[in-house]
Amino acid sequence: MLPKVLVDTCGWIALIDADINVDYAFAEIFGKYEFIVINPVWEELEIFQKNNTKNILLDLLKKKSSDYYEEELIGKHTDDQLLFLSLKNDWPVLTVDKKLKQRLHDSNCKVVQVVGSKKIELIS
Repeated sequence: MLPKVLVDTCGWIALIDADINVDYAFAEIFGKYEFIVINPVWEELEIFQKNNTKNILLDLLKKKSSDYYEEELIGKHTDDQLLFLSLKNDWPVLTVDKKLKQRLHDSNCKVVQVVGSKKIELIS
């Protein structure tokens, strides 16, 4: 089974803004991997793409990811869903959101963050 990484909207946009080679950067940490993108994140990314001229490579993300649906997540805030799934499945979350990172750290969840330019790091 491939290691899975939950994707947060701001994390994906930061990754693309930093012009990081997604395949290389994640393969360096995880080997083969798969992104998990929950529905609210897809919605946020699609709205962002529609309202901006910058290409955030949604086709690449779709190719490398699986959708995830869990009944008990309906109605919860996106960050709550990401935290729940990270806790439940021990999946790291790609994010640069300070509040979400703090919540993840407080719950002993792993975070993948963009550092400077051209680099990501896994924080356990």
